[in-house]
Amino acid sequence: MTQKGLPIIISAPSGTGKTTTCKRLIQEMPDLRIATSHTTRTIREGETNGTDYFFISKKEFETKRDNKDFLEWAQVHTEYYGTSFESLETLHQEGYDILLELDVQGVDSLRNIKYDGVYIFILPPSIEEMTKRLRIRGTETEESIERRVNTGKEEIKKYKKYDYVITNFNVEETVKLILAIVHAEKSRVYRYTPTSNDIKELLG
Repeated sequence: MTQKGLPIIISAPSGTGKTTTCKRLIQEMPDLRIATSHTTRTIREGETNGTDYFFISKKEFETKRDNKDFLEWAQVHTEYYGTSFESLETLHQEGYDILLELDVQGVDSLRNIKYDGVYIFILPPSIEEMTKRLRIRGTETEESIERRVNTGKEEIKKYKKYDYVITNFNVEETVKLILAIVHAEKSRVYRYTPTSNDIKELLG
């Protein structure tokens, strides 16, 4: 019997190492798939449309939003981000674990509809370190960095919306912690799927 995949929802302020962490998780979990989100922001060097994000115009995004094509959507700074039902359903039914990279607004949307998943919040060791990492990227202006840091501070205050909080001192250790969380969550009684018909019959 195919067990439905486990949605793993990960959030983090900008400059925390979320993208690197998620890439390592994909390497460590063969049955993990990323739910590719839609965004209106500009594609960055090294990114691929349809893999990193579906890059669409604001008009296209607003049409999808109005048609209720998104499980969740949010406006971050001046851009839109959203996760479509279509990008999730096939992965879910095929038994893949699903990785959703969402901001706090997106998590709010999922919590409001009682979406079943594991909610993990990744924090930087300090605001100073977060700012340093944003500068190292070399993709942001000082004004943009300041805006992202201020947004990050507000996001950190909302940590209680999550099931787990991890401070990302080191990506490898962070990934190990997430793997341990996922293994434990899959063993919860209410998520158990019988492995055979005779066991299913015993469990009623």
